[in-house]
Amino acid sequence: LGAGYTGIMFTLSPVITLVFSILLGVRSPNLLGVVGIAVGFIGAVMVALTRGEAGQPADYFWVAIGLLIPVSLAAGNIYRTVDWPESTGPIELAVGSHLAAATLLLIGILTLFGWQAFAPLGGVPLVAAGQVASASAMFAFFFRLQAVGGPVYLSQIGYVAAAVGLFAGTIFLGEHYQLLTWLGAAIITAGVFITTKAQNQTSARAQAQPA
Repeated sequence: LGAGYTGIMFTLSPVITLVFSILLGVRSPNLLGVVGIAVGFIGAVMVALTRGEAGQPADYFWVAIGLLIPVSLAAGNIYRTVDWPESTGPIELAVGSHLAAATLLLIGILTLFGWQAFAPLGGVPLVAAGQVASASAMFAFFFRLQAVGGPVYLSQIGYVAAAVGLFAGTIFLGEHYQLLTWLGAAIITAGVFITTKAQNQTSARAQAQPA
């Protein structure tokens, strides 16, 4: 699918999260928030129609596999809100989740490939250290954003991931995308700004209400 197009799959997470949130009675956005998500979804559909890089569209099978990304992300967004442990902060949950994920990945790598799978990391120690640092920081910010904004607002990070993936794929990997893909990405960006404004309005109203 390409790095940029795979990133686009993250843009469907807000829509699926919103559906799960409404069905399960979890926090839902206001009208402006719904408009922002709808705008972002329109952009995502425009991008999805291109099916990958210009001149070499991907098979529908792999597009369908890619759709599992937003479904799993949406399920995680809702679960963390519904089953957030009482008296537990985002840092503790971020550390626990990161260690659990690392342990599972380590077991899987060692089972399938053995210790030799880590040999290439010795040639790029700074890159490996940077990846460890960035992933650790991401988990901490991710859980903090979940605690502050709720599942639907958190899901908007998928729009940012899509934009970053498109630019990174184009600049660093030599990928090329159609004009429709870039236009859809621009519309997705507009959706992010709308939903951010809606979240700010909701927070302002909550602070204005008497305790």
